[in-house]
Amino acid sequence: MFDILGRDTLEESLVPGDEVLIGQTILEKLDLRADCSNRRLVPNPAHPDQPVSKVK
Repeated sequence: MFDILGRDTLEESLVPGDEVLIGQTILEKLDLRADCSNRRLVPNPAHPDQPVSKVK
C-alpha cells in the first residue's frame, strides 16, 4: 500500500534496497504530478482534494 500526501492506493512493488522507486501508474492512481524544478510531488490542480478515477 502506498500513502502519499494523504492519498492511498494498492500496488505491487519490488523494493531491491531501502529506497522505493515510484512509477507512473502509482502517480496516475493517486492523481499526483511531479514538480521537477522543486523536486516534489503535488496534487493535480484540477483535483486538489482527492484523486479522481476514470471509469472505462
